[in-house]
Amino acid sequence: MLFTTLTKKINHHNLFSFFFLLCLVFFSACNSDTETITGTDESGRKIKYERNKETHVKDGTYVSYYESGDVFESCTFTNDTLDGTLIRYWETGDTQAVETYAMGTYDGPFREYHENGKLMQVGQYTANAMSGPWKGYYDSGSLKYETQYVKNEENGPFVEFHKNGKKSAEGTYKNDREHGELRKYDEEGQLIQKMDCDMGRCQTTWPEDMVPEENE
Repeated sequence: MLFTTLTKKINHHNLFSFFFLLCLVFFSACNSDTETITGTDESGRKIKYERNKETHVKDGTYVSYYESGDVFESCTFTNDTLDGTLIRYWETGDTQAVETYAMGTYDGPFREYHENGKLMQVGQYTANAMSGPWKGYYDSGSLKYETQYVKNEENGPFVEFHKNGKKSAEGTYKNDREHGELRKYDEEGQLIQKMDCDMGRCQTTWPEDMVPEENE
């Protein structure tokens, strides 16, 4: 008898809690400033997003879909402006790219992936411009290059690699052009050429019998 009474009390308590939470969710939904909209974008992809009920501007999550129904892109809008992390997906469901926005401006970490899921490129944006160290990778996962950006232009030391991981070139960029000594290597990592570059115009210095070349 005592067990039955105790069970009834617990069940009544759980039932009360359930209805209380249900009412709370319903009340919150009714008083929300946003509404969920479905439709298609300019490319014909299905979309679902939140918008302000009064102003009709995007404000909240935004998702677009492949024809298969799988997610193509997900992001967040604040007052009709991209704000926060945008994630784009391959149709396989693997991540294609991760971008960071601050009220419509590229600002923060950036990552891009090969279709096989391997990292393709990683770096940083500052006020809409590539900045700091950037790295690129082959679809095998091996390092392809390392370079430095300042306001969207390569500036500073860089190094490039063959697919087998051996170094293929190294030097320095100034305003997106090779500047200073440039070294090139064969697939075994052996030095095969030295060049002296002046804002993209490169003259071979070793071996001396090689024909000079210009990189515009």
